[in-house]
Amino acid sequence: MAKDMDKDELMEDYEDDSLDFEGGGDLDFEDEEDGILIEDEDDVMPSVLLKGSPKPKTEEDWRARLLEASREGVPEYNMADVYKEGDLIWHPVFGLGVVSHVITPRKMEVVYENSKKLMAMNIVPPAFQAKDA
Repeated sequence: MAKDMDKDELMEDYEDDSLDFEGGGDLDFEDEEDGILIEDEDDVMPSVLLKGSPKPKTEEDWRARLLEASREGVPEYNMADVYKEGDLIWHPVFGLGVVSHVITPRKMEVVYENSKKLMAMNIVPPAFQAKDA
């Protein structure tokens, strides 16, 4: 049976200085440009998830965020588009909605003012596939 070591002895065995950065300093990102991840602001979907704010946990919380949102600039729902949590969409029957949960790459949950729906996304209808071929 192996002898028991206390935690400090175990950590000493695993200390590894080979992972130190050259120059011994911290990483420096001062020269990096801000906004590198977003190249074209027009491609960004309107969202109710503001940077630094917590993601809503309940359907009522999503609905409260939805009521604060504006319809301006919100794209119409298209099942061929890809959405992420927090994205706002406009549906011709249900109205303004917010994607509350992406279930699979092709299925999402959308909270509307008066309902919650499972909706398709990232799907090209067969009629469009036949035209493209």
